[in-house]
Order: sequence, then C-alpha cells, then structure tokens
Amino acid sequence: MKKLSLLVIASLLICACQRMNLGPKGEGEYVIGKAEVPYNAKNLSGMKKEAFKIAKQDALKNAVDVFLSSNSNMDYPKKVEEEILAKPDNYIRKAYIKHGEQMGENYILEARVMILVSNLATKIKNLQDSSYVKKTSIFIATRELEKEEVSLNQYCKQGIYKAFKNQPYTLIDGGNLSQNNIDNNASIVDKAKKEGSRFAIIADASASNIESAAQLSTTFKPVRAKVNIIALGTNNYKVIDQTSQSASGLDADETMAYQKALNNACFEAASQLIEPMNAAINSAKTFKFIIKEVNTIKRLEKLQTILRELKEVEDFVLIKYVNSNATFEVQANVNTSEEFSAKIIRKYYNNFTILNTTPDAVEMVFI
Repeated sequence: MKKLSLLVIASLLICACQRMNLGPKGEGEYVIGKAEVPYNAKNLSGMKKEAFKIAKQDALKNAVDVFLSSNSNMDYPKKVEEEILAKPDNYIRKAYIKHGEQMGENYILEARVMILVSNLATKIKNLQDSSYVKKTSIFIATRELEKEEVSLNQYCKQGIYKAFKNQPYTLIDGGNLSQNNIDNNASIVDKAKKEGSRFAIIADASASNIESAAQLSTTFKPVRAKVNIIALGTNNYKVIDQTSQSASGLDADETMAYQKALNNACFEAASQLIEPMNAAINSAKTFKFIIKEVNTIKRLEKLQTILRELKEVEDFVLIKYVNSNATFEVQANVNTSEEFSAKIIRKYYNNFTILNTTPDAVEMVFI
C-alpha cells in the first residue's frame, strides 16, 4: 500500500511538472512579446494564430537585443536574422497568450514566451567568436567652411575616413557641426556616447582661394585648407589628442580644388591621431567580471546599463550567461581589479556584494 501511495504521488508530481513544463535551472526564462495585426472577423482563428506567431518572434528579438546590447560595437544583424530570428523554434521552449483584444481595426496580442536563454547566449557568443572582428566605434563630426561660408560637402570627413580606412575602427557619421558645437563639444560627446561610440572626433576645417600673381598666368585654381581636430573619450570626456594641419589643392575646377585641399588637410591631421588613439584603446586593463544571481534578462539589462555608466569602463562584452550567472570581459581604466570593484561598490553599493577578487577577475553578487 505504501509503495502504491508513493507511485501515485510520483505520478501526480510528473503530471504537475508536465503541466508547468519546468525546465532545468537557468534553461528558460519568460519574456513578453507583442503583436498587432489587422482584425479579421471572418477568420478569427487564423488571425490569432498569426498574431501569436509574431508575438513569439517579438519576444525572441527582445531577448536577442539584450545580449547584443552588451557590446554596441558588434555588428552582425544579418547573421542574427539568418541563424536565430529565422529559426525561433530552436530558442523557444513554450509560450502562451497573456492577453488579446480588438482595438479599432487591429487585434492586439501579448504573449509570455519561455526563451532558452542559455542556448541563445551561447549562439550569440559563437557568432561573435567565429564571424566577427571586434571594432572600436568612433563618432566623427565635422564643420567645413568654404570662403567663410558653411558647406555641407563633407570633403574633410572623406579625408578622415581615408586615414582610418585600414584601422580596426567602425566609423559613425556624426553629421555637421555648428559654432555652438565647436565652442562647447560636450553635447557632441554625449551624442557619440548615446550612439555607442568609444571615441568622438570633432573637426573644424576651412578653405579659401589663394590669391597670387601666379594665379593670373594659369587656369588652375589654387585653394588652401586648414583643420583643427580633437579626439575625446566618450566615457570621461578626456582629450586623447588634438592636432592641426594645412594643405593645398590645385585643379582647373574650383570645386575639385576645394575638395582636394580639405581632403588632404583632414587626411594628414587624422593620420596623426591613429597612434595616440590606439594607445588609448590598449591602455585599459582587461579582466573578467563575474556576476552571480542575475536571474532575469531585465536584471541583465540593468547590469549592462550600470557598466555603461561607469566612466572607468572603456568597453565590455558578455561572454557567458548560464544558470542566471553572467560573465563579462571588461576593459577599464584602472590599475587593479580591486580598484575596479571599489569603484563599483562606491557608486552602486545597493546593487552589489563582493565575493572575490583576483588579479584577472572580479566576482560579485547582483542584489
């Protein structure tokens, strides 16, 4: 009888687990997905099915975005679409509709979707390791004056791009600057940081015709350009380097002469920034940052926000997320891991408890 009772209890537990579809610890995590489709009174079943499918895809994309956002300098949306978003069944354990209703001419659906976060994190890490080179992102903003008038030609920017062509940088077009931006560059640095750039380059260039007696004896139009360039770190507004350069341009077409002059001056100036910028990139200490009890993707996102806000952190990459624990590779302008942990505790003492520090790693609990 006792044996029979145990069998009955075991059977009930198995049934309960099947109803809840519980997975191993850390395997799955619920993420909310949403969908909006045209309301179809003639095919309610098909409409709901389509909305449910879209909501599941949305939940998966929301989860993917968190893992991708750990390093804004990684660029692989095409691979993500092909190998993850196009194969949602590989990363979704189960899902159910949380809410659905008609709103005007549309049907709105919200679903809870269990995402296999460990599988997802591993896949994204493998994509990162196998297919992509990590690049430092640089935000480039310029102002160009031709004959003391503001120009939108961006000849200077072309020269900067040419100088950095063979460097491991991702270049982001920061647009054109105003005089206010030149006088106070903090807003440009803030914009660069928001775009995920590690550095901001601000160039102020001008060009004008060279008036000389020799000019009268030739059909070529000589132009002289000069540029002032400054490179700043977006995390701490620190000046990495600044330089000035001038160059000439000569062409029968005046527009081409301006292009050559500005292009040459900015190319030479930007080339002088390569060595100090590479030195700044390589000066940061690299170590592992291991966080216990992250528990949810939302908390993982919050953790990444904290890392972005720390001015000492130059860059970070999520290299593992399993069993609710996250491991980052962090580059920070500190001398030791103990100094890094002290910086975190000083500013975010309500969020962390230190477990251990070694020369190459910091281990904490996320509260």
